[in-house]
Amino acid sequence: MGEQRKRGVACDNMNHRRAQAPVRHCPACGGVVNEHVVTRQCSDAQHAAARRQQTVYCVDCGTQLMS
Repeated sequence: MGEQRKRGVACDNMNHRRAQAPVRHCPACGGVVNEHVVTRQCSDAQHAAARRQQTVYCVDCGTQLMS
């Protein structure tokens, strides 16, 4: 399945299964799925847009957006 499953994190997001995920953090669990993607500085506007898309974690910085 994925490296995350081996470590005991049960997340069904497909980014965990990709060899080269296009984002740094998983939008569902916040875990790092591709450490080679550079961490970006996010704005409140970007986080607000991600919340409207019902993203729980920011894919750029890993901040929890919704509880």
